[in-house]
Amino acid sequence: MLELLNLVRSHCPEVDAALLDRHFRSLPPGYFERHAPADIARHLCLLARLGPDERVAVEVRPLAPHTFEVLLVGEDYTGAVACITAAVAAERFNLEDVQVYSYLQTTEEEEVEGVPYFVIQLRITGNLRGRSVAEFADQLRDRLREAFAHLAQGNFPEAQAAAADTRAVNPGHATPCPAAPPTGRRRPRYENLIVGGDFRLERKLAAGGVGTVYEATQLSLNRKVAVKLFQHSGKADDDMLLRFNQEARVLAQFSCAYIVQILAAGTIPGEDGGVLAWMAMEYLAGGDLARWQRENGSPPPALACRWFRQALEGLHYAHRRGVLHRDLKPHNLLLTSDGHLKVSDFGLLKRAQVAQPELTPQAILLGTPHYMSPEQALGEPVDERSDIFSLGTTFFHLLSGRLPFQKENVTALLVQIAQQDAPRLSEVAPQAPLPLAVLIGRMMARRREERYQDVGVILEDLASYERRGLLEMQVWDAPTTAAPACPDDDATQTYPWPADSTGATE
Repeated sequence: MLELLNLVRSHCPEVDAALLDRHFRSLPPGYFERHAPADIARHLCLLARLGPDERVAVEVRPLAPHTFEVLLVGEDYTGAVACITAAVAAERFNLEDVQVYSYLQTTEEEEVEGVPYFVIQLRITGNLRGRSVAEFADQLRDRLREAFAHLAQGNFPEAQAAAADTRAVNPGHATPCPAAPPTGRRRPRYENLIVGGDFRLERKLAAGGVGTVYEATQLSLNRKVAVKLFQHSGKADDDMLLRFNQEARVLAQFSCAYIVQILAAGTIPGEDGGVLAWMAMEYLAGGDLARWQRENGSPPPALACRWFRQALEGLHYAHRRGVLHRDLKPHNLLLTSDGHLKVSDFGLLKRAQVAQPELTPQAILLGTPHYMSPEQALGEPVDERSDIFSLGTTFFHLLSGRLPFQKENVTALLVQIAQQDAPRLSEVAPQAPLPLAVLIGRMMARRREERYQDVGVILEDLASYERRGLLEMQVWDAPTTAAPACPDDDATQTYPWPADSTGATE
């Protein structure tokens, strides 16, 4: 290692010795095995550009016609990877490969050195659309500069919105980092707006990085519904708007008791000549499973098994119709007022048997890191088994009250998911029925060929255990404290269940 350090130093003598030393102490051995001294020196030169007003630095190199390498270094905040891939997708490039290396803090001495850094290399394909490589790099950097300013304040939804903003960024006009805590881009409020001639928006229930959900009234039937809005400032054929419309069209064809029903969808003129897309859906008074868990702790096994079976039924229905979800997590499993579960938010859906390369980056863009499958963490193609892993992770969290993968920053988390096996549910939640723990463990196998290959088989095994009485409620001490919050929870409304009938759908 000393020989390598001296070689790297010879390539970048101007780099501060303290940064060089920290780089070698903080990165895993695999990083140094994969990179030549000249490449490591290049990374260090880019890291040396960081400062109080520069939390991320970008370098782009052409590899072949329409293929580019993007090197990014920066301060490793939670949400950094999601913002980077959001910015790439917003620039209309496809992400072909990603390598993530994160500084690891292992000693008290290292912990006082400030925010850990990351080194990320992407291979992307796409059209520069008349720009030079330097202009594209500047625009990507400007997106991320604003996003990382929000990340530094802990505002992930605003950061992701800034990174995914589909409005053009003027090259050469950088967005300054805010000195005070940022408030984020102003979200228009749409109370009393009527969309589709029938749905009157009444109050905002939740807001995510690119969408907002309102409680609404369907005037023709005088019933409560939920309406998801997507304010789009780009062209009507841009990828994110196409994705929103695809979700509405596909789900409108579904008729399943365990999938949230879509009632209507459309678009109206939005602000600044853009488009406001809307989707009306059934209103679920019980809120989402993440909120329920935070307020009530882990459920008794009998209740968890019921929800597990209902989630499997909804996912099985979608898979049989060739649709992947790709973002299963507690926030996308909603509860009715009487406590039944429905799968929601297929915004990352993908046809399982039809290649859609223009939409592929969104799987990396919006998939929630803590519930990602190993292949998603590596940026590889996904299939039904990826949804199986994410659903298994969701119910591991629900039954145990802890996440199976728990690194503090996203880059280290993705490496952990890709390289380490999940802990055994029976070891962290001994109150869970052993057959259920074994079943969930098989769903979460790191190698996808070792997982369940089909949701229908999981349902058959679950039914067999139920018939034999192997999933009966065991001795259970009710938790006295709520379970840890699920990651990326950006809801703005409290949803008690089941006594109260007010709540959000997403």
